[in-house]
Amino acid sequence: MTDDLARADARWDDDPSAGEWISPLLGEFGQSLGHAVPQAYAAYAVVPLPRDDEGDVDLDAVPERLDVLLDLLDPWTGGAPLHGTLWEGWPSLYDRGGGVASSGTAVGLAWDSDGPEPTAEEVAEAKREAEADLLARLVARPSADRLLLPHRGYHVWTGVPRSVSALLDLVELPSHVWPEHRAWFLGLPIYTAEVALGGPAELVATVLDDARLGARAAAPGTELDIDD
Repeated sequence: MTDDLARADARWDDDPSAGEWISPLLGEFGQSLGHAVPQAYAAYAVVPLPRDDEGDVDLDAVPERLDVLLDLLDPWTGGAPLHGTLWEGWPSLYDRGGGVASSGTAVGLAWDSDGPEPTAEEVAEAKREAEADLLARLVARPSADRLLLPHRGYHVWTGVPRSVSALLDLVELPSHVWPEHRAWFLGLPIYTAEVALGGPAELVATVLDDARLGARAAAPGTELDIDD
């Protein structure tokens, strides 16, 4: 059972204070970049996430895209710890003591209709085993208070650059990421197909110039591609 984020080189924060500066600087909740990134930066850009042949976000390719972006952010990070958030509604999160039922997931059982129908005891045992296996893949929510931003609540974590993509293997993409000194900020709205960046003009220019990212210049009013 995963009780923390250690496998992603991250940990849950004891309180939401690291992110309490964000809310007053956000724009109106919706599709705009300004609802995902504080409106306090000199320049902005949007980085599309890679897509598969069907046009959906290619989750297998996302970590590589994020690692490229974070490498470009590194000179402006300066070794500072990163803070981030995870939306409280991801189904890979469960309440300690609440079991699978406290997450957004469930198990289903099926058997060969050509064979003998299992007994009630066999069904119950199979369900217990399946739920135990599923629970081992989930991540326990922290007991700390949530960070409340417009219309949604988030759990706050602290980690290192690799935590951003590593969290995708454990839970989902984080919704916000910023270094402790707040020199830059990434906003990844829930069910996003794009990453919003705010930061110094020179940093944003570097991101825009890197052909690997396919980034475009943006402003707080720029609409993001969000399947919400």
